Amino acid sequence: MTDRVLDRCPKCSSMVTNPVECETCGIVFEKYLQAEARNKTAAEQTTIKTSGPGKRPVVLIAIGLVLLIAALIAVYFATRSPASSQPQKLTPAPQARSSRELDEKTPESLPAATPAATIQPLEAKGLDEDPIQRALSATVSVRTPWGSMGSGFFIAEHAVVTNKHVIAFDETGYQAFKNRVERNRKMIDLEIEKIDEWKSRLRQMPEGPNRKQFELIIQDKEDDLSKYQSLQREDEEKLAKLRDQRFSRDIKIVLSDNKEYPVDHIVTSSTHDLALLEVSSVEGKVLKRKAKDQRLEQGQVVYALGSPLGLSNTVTSGIFSAYRKKTDPDETFLQFDAAMNPGNSGGPLIDKQGNVLGVNTMGIIQAEGLGFAIPIDVVYEDFGDSF
Repeated sequence: MTDRVLDRCPKCSSMVTNPVECETCGIVFEKYLQAEARNKTAAEQTTIKTSGPGKRPVVLIAIGLVLLIAALIAVYFATRSPASSQPQKLTPAPQARSSRELDEKTPESLPAATPAATIQPLEAKGLDEDPIQRALSATVSVRTPWGSMGSGFFIAEHAVVTNKHVIAFDETGYQAFKNRVERNRKMIDLEIEKIDEWKSRLRQMPEGPNRKQFELIIQDKEDDLSKYQSLQREDEEKLAKLRDQRFSRDIKIVLSDNKEYPVDHIVTSSTHDLALLEVSSVEGKVLKRKAKDQRLEQGQVVYALGSPLGLSNTVTSGIFSAYRKKTDPDETFLQFDAAMNPGNSGGPLIDKQGNVLGVNTMGIIQAEGLGFAIPIDVVYEDFGDSF
């Protein structure tokens, strides 16, 4: 039993009247004080373990880990290449640096080439439109209400050059077609009269093989006549349409994006196969020429642009062959060997820089690869005051 004398109960604080146990809460004083002493001893031992020499290994392990991580980081940065240790900068391209800056750098100090550095020059070059593509965007198709088609190109923002024969109504072809339609109409009328006569004879024939055979012949003639009459109706409708369009000026140009625009006014040359189409509803890309009277060299590469056989945005290439002079009338043509087909007429002949050299005007079918163009200087002489 403890020697400690209690005046009050350590649990409920009531006056102690019994030295063994509390009369109020019933606790045994000796057991309570022993338990309190054990708890105090345990608390002191916990404090000693926490702050004593036993904590040193944990601290040393933590310090060791920190030092190891720092060493690994140092090794990483020491072995990392100079190009990767610096942040990437968004620069236009290597060639954008000044020559002075490049002179000051030694080959050893220049950073290693990266994929972005090799791609950037190609992207910069793509900003400059290809001369052939630029010329194609300035080339147009020319369509007439009577169905003919040719080519042309913008020589000014609202002016297109083409051949005169492209927008001229084919009077000779129209007259030939008209004569054929009228002749076929007479032939059909005569065939109808002949079949009517045969039917009259058939009614007078007696029954028998001859009558049946004659009936079959008349039936075949009527079937053929029905086919001819159907074709004749189509031709007569076409002739009537051409008759209405004969004096029409409803001509359109078609750009490379297939958009159509009406021609407002037409100016034709009195001496050359040239026409100027004024178009106010669109502003086109203009083809430029080289210096005036600059002669071409034989063997120089040339390109013919246009819509042969209705195939728009077509390019054929060849070489300039020679200047060819025609005496009646007095004209000079550019001869070249790029392929020419119906529909190329009126399109531009250009060089590899995209400069317009002439207006494609004809090809000789019997001589493969033989084409001609009117020099561009002639266009400026005929229409220089109109654009």
